[in-house]
Amino acid sequence: MNIGDEVVYAGDYGIRTKGILTAIGSDKDSYDDIKLKDGEFLYKSKKLKKYVPFKEKSLGSVYLEIMKPKGSFDYILPDEVLTVVHIV
Repeated sequence: MNIGDEVVYAGDYGIRTKGILTAIGSDKDSYDDIKLKDGEFLYKSKKLKKYVPFKEKSLGSVYLEIMKPKGSFDYILPDEVLTVVHIV
C-alpha cells in the first residue's frame, strides 16, 4: 500500500467503500514527517536523521486520508483498509 493507491475500506455502517489514499498523518506532534512505503509506515527520526519504522505501540496514532469518488474525504485507521486495488 502506497499513497495514490485505490483502497477498499469499511465505511459508515460497515459498508465497503472505495477511495484513493491521498495522505497519512498522526495524532502525535512528534510524528510530523511520515511516509508510507510498500505498506510500512515510516517517520523521520530527529535523532537518527533518517526514516525509521513506527513502533507497534505508536501505530494507533496513525490515520489515513481517503478521497472518495465524489471528492469528499474520509479519515480512517490503517486496520480499516480491507484490500488494495491493483490495476493491471
